[in-house]
Amino acid sequence: MTPQPIAMFEAGVSNIKQMADGSPRFEFETGEQAIDYMTPLGRMKADNRLVMVIIYDYDDWKRLEAESD
Repeated sequence: MTPQPIAMFEAGVSNIKQMADGSPRFEFETGEQAIDYMTPLGRMKADNRLVMVIIYDYDDWKRLEAESD
């Protein structure tokens, strides 16, 4: 069985910073449809767990969805 994603929502890049150690920090902005994901993502952060983020250009993702129908 394929695992279901924890969260999947449209977002734009809000901010990109370089931290003191040279690592990047990305911030995304999204609409109210992502509110349901705040708790599970906050829990992952509190538990100091890593996540895998898979990002597609939104137009490419919509094309992939259309091809799979």
